[in-house]
Amino acid sequence: MDSNNPSYDSGPIRGNITRDDPGQSTSALSSPTQNSAIQNDSIQSELVLACTNYTDRLLSLDLIKQISHLCRAIQRHRGLGMSLIAGYEQFSSEFLSLQRQVARRMRTLQAFAHQSHHLLPNNQLEKLASSWSMIEQGWQRDSVMENFEFHSHFIEQLLQIMMLLARRMERPVADEFVGIDSASPEKTNAGLSARKQAFSQVGLLVFVCNQLPSLIEQVAKIRGLSTLAASRGSVDELELGKLKYFIQGTRVQYEKVRNQADRLGENTDNRIPALPLIKAYEFKLMFLLTTVEKEVMEPRAIRMDSSQLFSLATEIIDAYLKVVDEGLTLLYLWQEESLDLWHKHGDQV
Repeated sequence: MDSNNPSYDSGPIRGNITRDDPGQSTSALSSPTQNSAIQNDSIQSELVLACTNYTDRLLSLDLIKQISHLCRAIQRHRGLGMSLIAGYEQFSSEFLSLQRQVARRMRTLQAFAHQSHHLLPNNQLEKLASSWSMIEQGWQRDSVMENFEFHSHFIEQLLQIMMLLARRMERPVADEFVGIDSASPEKTNAGLSARKQAFSQVGLLVFVCNQLPSLIEQVAKIRGLSTLAASRGSVDELELGKLKYFIQGTRVQYEKVRNQADRLGENTDNRIPALPLIKAYEFKLMFLLTTVEKEVMEPRAIRMDSSQLFSLATEIIDAYLKVVDEGLTLLYLWQEESLDLWHKHGDQV
């Protein structure tokens, strides 16, 4: 054979390369040990990423719960503040206590959010801080409706953040770890259980981070406006129009919440003990709406006691918030159970 042919190598053969050919790339040779090390490094990197995402899920749930309780405090602050601006002092001590509570809750939310910068970007936190500062420092100079709108805008910002955090959790925990296993998912009992839970998780996230908080906000708006009108003894045209709109919206939103609650009872295997409160408080909710319509919106002179209205609406809101809290607790447990399921069944979920 022609020794000048570049494809020909006259040196001794040692595997795929020869000692006499220093130009040959050693990258063509990969020992089983090297391949195993590379694969292990890749798996470890994927595991670290999956664990980071899992930690972010738990922090997201903590933030959602804090935002939910912050919304409750802001809603009460709005309702009481409107009456104070109008000159009715019976709520002044509770209002000042709420003012301090909201300030503490804001600082706590910011501290937790800074633990994971990408969950709540700084510009969102700055907008929240700016909205609260405007309310805290300027409420005494605002008109009643300006105060109402500033609070409502702040709550709308908080509810939007809740939904954004919830969307980060729609993907099942098992999907975060799926790339770590070499085998493809199989339809075993463990796999089917994980997929059923994933379906239920999306429904529960929508319920406790969107549908129910939206209903609570509608009821809280009615509470604020009707308490103001009852304190004053009259209702103006702007307030009347808003009350009509919020009462109609509450009835529509309640139907959505009730239907979803029926589905969730079965999908969650009744693991939310407070869920039946949605139906149990239906009569009180409808009584509140009817009372506002008949005793606040229709009479020329309102004789309804403002404290009774505020207490009834607050009782309903607190019942709904109990459902939200228990729903978030179940979501937290599901994350832990899903991780445990992956530990036990890895390539089957």
